[in-house]
Amino acid sequence: MNKYPSKAHLTDAMIAKLPLLASGQKLIADAKQPGLYLKIGKTAKSWCVQREVQLIDPETLKPKRQTVRRAFGSYPELGVKEARDAAPAALAEALQEKGSQQGDRRDVTLAEGWRLYRSALEKQGKSAATVYAYRNAVETDHLLGIWRDRPLSELATETGMNAVAARHEKITNGETGKGGGAYAANGAMRTLRVVYNWCRKMGYTPAPADPEHHPTLRVIYNPEEAREDAMSRLDLPGWWEAYQGMSNRVRAEFQLFLLLSGMRSGSLVDARWEHVDVRGRRFQVPAPKGGKAKAYDVPLTRPMLACLARARRAARVRSPNFADRIIFPGDATKAKRGSNSFTGQMSKFATKEPKLPCSGHGLRHTYRNACIWAGVEESLSKKLMNHSQKGDIHSGTYGSREGIAPDLLDAQERISSTLMDLLRQQKEGARPMAA
Repeated sequence: MNKYPSKAHLTDAMIAKLPLLASGQKLIADAKQPGLYLKIGKTAKSWCVQREVQLIDPETLKPKRQTVRRAFGSYPELGVKEARDAAPAALAEALQEKGSQQGDRRDVTLAEGWRLYRSALEKQGKSAATVYAYRNAVETDHLLGIWRDRPLSELATETGMNAVAARHEKITNGETGKGGGAYAANGAMRTLRVVYNWCRKMGYTPAPADPEHHPTLRVIYNPEEAREDAMSRLDLPGWWEAYQGMSNRVRAEFQLFLLLSGMRSGSLVDARWEHVDVRGRRFQVPAPKGGKAKAYDVPLTRPMLACLARARRAARVRSPNFADRIIFPGDATKAKRGSNSFTGQMSKFATKEPKLPCSGHGLRHTYRNACIWAGVEESLSKKLMNHSQKGDIHSGTYGSREGIAPDLLDAQERISSTLMDLLRQQKEGARPMAA
């Protein structure tokens, strides 16, 4: 039985010796010219070009693989050299024809592109906060929502790029409605760039006429400075006094727990009682920034457990329908008017507290200072805050959190003790509260 190679450096002499098949056909790829194949059948030998391409299903808008093939000559009328010379043009014609058959199915709108990208993010286990931030930029009219039905390819044209740059300016200047500003404008443009680049990579939108073009090419980003909103030791007594004076004790304990744990506010908003292991002294964070792959446990100290107990008591008074499930439920009276879909969740965009001198993410920054005040080792503080240790083989790759769990709890105890001591150095006459 003759054995036909699947790939070979084809020559005229070699092809002449290959016999025809009794049935079926065989494709032999040329090792020198990509996409060129010799096809051997029952009655003839011929040339064809072939390539696998990614196309878009018109119903689901999901990618699918398909083989594009075109015959363009017979052997020996067309020898190996002539076939290699003709192959690139034949392949280009076949791909162009397939692209035209797809029509505008390969040119998704911003809304369609976002929907596809969102599915990919969720499949990768990205956090709900990450998905929400992208969705807010794409779907709200004061940011990018005005282009939800516009093909992405149009935003990569001269006219489109100029319109995107002008939109960035308007958002920066607050001319598009509530929620504008320099940071919002930059964030919206970064979202547009990410969605467009992903759709280009996946074949959902065609390549622009100029390979250098993309929607945000003309955008001049606003400068962004690191926000110095962490408290010093001297600020803590005043913060404690303001915390004690808050009428909404659920929100008050939410802010205190942010300070004692160093957690991101978006993760704490999602916290459920099922995540708390009192006996094991740990608080599970199943979907932090970075998604499920970055899940970690926060060690629980006595002041933190006391904070959670007070939060539960306060929640049973303010939000009895949600107190047994959500640790820090939101306020139903603050929900949008006419909405019957309040789920008890505190808004991720309402974690700042105007009655406190420092709140929200600023408390995470303060926690980082507390790590230094308590003399906690750098590698332990990174693990406690779940900061990325990518590239740090010694601290990030070797070892495990489980292996140093007692050390993490000990470090957390020192941080809590330091913070509570500093917080309680109140002005004379302030009302005391048990920790």
